[in-house]
Amino acid sequence: MSGNQYELYRFTHSDGTTKDWAVRANRDGSYTSRWGKTGTRLQSKTFQNMLPMQDHIREKTNKGYKLIGMVFIDDDGKVSRVPPASSSKPMGKAPHQTQESLHIYWRIKIQNAVLTSPELPFLKGKSAAFSVSILQEFPDCSWVKNVAEGHGDFIQTGAGFLTKEHGVGSLLLLMALKKHAPEGIAITMSHEDGLEISDHVNFETEALSFFDSNLESIRPLAEDLELLVKKIDLSTIESSYDDYFF
Repeated sequence: MSGNQYELYRFTHSDGTTKDWAVRANRDGSYTSRWGKTGTRLQSKTFQNMLPMQDHIREKTNKGYKLIGMVFIDDDGKVSRVPPASSSKPMGKAPHQTQESLHIYWRIKIQNAVLTSPELPFLKGKSAAFSVSILQEFPDCSWVKNVAEGHGDFIQTGAGFLTKEHGVGSLLLLMALKKHAPEGIAITMSHEDGLEISDHVNFETEALSFFDSNLESIRPLAEDLELLVKKIDLSTIESSYDDYFF
């Protein structure tokens, strides 16, 4: 049977027994949670609005659930650390899926203490500034334009996904925020197969190619976003020494 990746959280009772709770964001904007005693097949429920997912996670962690990590859970609720052996394709990819139907998933985790601290406004300020720079280069990037115009607070939304139509600017914005995120705020991105995307843009050729882009085409913007170190143009440097011939 097929399996999907979930974040697994575990609660330990005073007698040493444990119970699990898992959650994942779905492509259609919903999210699914699973729960049950550790080692049993987990029940499931899907919520149609993804926006409260971060609140759901926060509620569980406030009760004492601890993050265990990423796991695979099949249709019957069986938990595994590895993809089901019956699947020869990466998780999340249908046999005839095209690039247009694929997604890059993102997640923003905010610790409770950060919600009332200066770190959150700081990151939102960075988001606004980066969006302006990106729109100067990619004015048709609707996803970034929505961020710049304040249509929804995506930082506190908690999770979502990018499609090819969102444009490479959306990826660069998330990379820049990931790089500059203060302590207490974690930003993650991943491909359909669960492979994480870093903020080292020069290593993420696959993520760039997802948007039909490459490193050289976005280099000046990546430098402005501090994702790359700016190249030094040696021709602009005047020597302070005279040339002497002996």
